[in-house]
Amino acid sequence: MTRADVLVVTGTGTEIGKTVTTAAVAAVAVAAGRSVAVLKPAQTGVAPGEPGDVDEVVRLAGAAVTP
Repeated sequence: MTRADVLVVTGTGTEIGKTVTTAAVAAVAVAAGRSVAVLKPAQTGVAPGEPGDVDEVVRLAGAAVTP
């Protein structure tokens, strides 16, 4: 079993850069050879099947990020 590091990106407002920050950190980790998974336990204002923030992170950081 290997150790898993967890990084939590949080903020109290909307449209303040959490998604872009998450994508940047994920891209750097992937470039360093790390396995990256992104989880957003809840998101409001998105209909089922509609792309959300995790889809945007994968778009920005690359397909090596696991949603």
